[in-house]
Amino acid sequence: MKTVTMLADSPQDAVRKARQSYGPQAVIKEVRQQSAKGLSRMWRKPKLELLIQIPEPKTAEISPAPSGLENESEGQTFFQIYQKQIDKTPDKASASKPRKNQTLSQKQANKWRVEPMLRSMGLSDYWISEILDRLSLRFQNGMPDFVRDELAFCRSLMMELIPAPQTDPRESNRPVVLLGTPGCGKTTVLCKWMAHLVFQRNLTPTIWRLDGIQPNTAESLAVYAEMLQAPITRFPESSAVEKQANQLFIDLPGISIQDSNQVSDLESRLNNLPDCDRYLVLNACYTDTHLSQQIRAFEKFNPKGIIITHLDEDPQWGKLMNLFLGTNFPVALLSGGQNIPGTFEAFRPSSVISKIFPSYLAA
Repeated sequence: MKTVTMLADSPQDAVRKARQSYGPQAVIKEVRQQSAKGLSRMWRKPKLELLIQIPEPKTAEISPAPSGLENESEGQTFFQIYQKQIDKTPDKASASKPRKNQTLSQKQANKWRVEPMLRSMGLSDYWISEILDRLSLRFQNGMPDFVRDELAFCRSLMMELIPAPQTDPRESNRPVVLLGTPGCGKTTVLCKWMAHLVFQRNLTPTIWRLDGIQPNTAESLAVYAEMLQAPITRFPESSAVEKQANQLFIDLPGISIQDSNQVSDLESRLNNLPDCDRYLVLNACYTDTHLSQQIRAFEKFNPKGIIITHLDEDPQWGKLMNLFLGTNFPVALLSGGQNIPGTFEAFRPSSVISKIFPSYLAA
């Protein structure tokens, strides 16, 4: 991908210039406000500085040799290293295939070869036991000849077990309110969602920045709302909700789940808001225990889905499998980084599974 910068007078001007100059494939990855310098600030409006990614023109590429994988020394997963150790074994059959004189009972007595891989991912004992039980049912006649057969089954099983939203929530026009604890990333998600609405759908949202039992100090939200020319108010306007055509985003301060007063106050405020979709925002860097505690604390508010943030700081996708598999609420959106719009995409189980089980290992 090639990266270029561009200046624009407004969000609408930014979309028009990006499409005219670089075509529909251009992706706006970041937007910043650039103020005029010196005395010109008095009569010149701030401009928007855009960071745009455009795909490189396609060229004839030579397919890499099979040994190319062995030349990669960085960014390797446990599974890649494990598979390479098998491939480098002089007698591959001795590493991945049971011996010919091994009886059926001996095969069944052996541990599954994917078990250490599952544990290295950070999966809980419960889910490891579930997966191994399913493996035993699938391969009732004993272990398969190759590790990749076990990997392929685990991959397809997780695809089947992970709940996913039926639609992309970013394509809905219903009012949205984000729930979560302080520091979970709600304000950043809201700014990214606003940018997606403006630059991808050519729509302008309306923002309610409301106080809770604690004041709402999300000043960055006001900055980005002004930058994207989105109206923002500090007070709810329930009477105008059905009249306004813009999508409504409601920002409330995060609460401590250990403080019963804050929990009760949030419940009261949600009951007084217009009908809207509620999403629980969770920080991927938190431990499994903390994530589970937050899900249990917020489930009383009936969130429609979960938004995972800070994915740029926590590359351990395997650890998050406990969350993906162990909740009744589907993961709706994934967010990473502080750049606006930056990384902000709909959750797709196939994409996440591919990060944990590279396809060439299970093929």
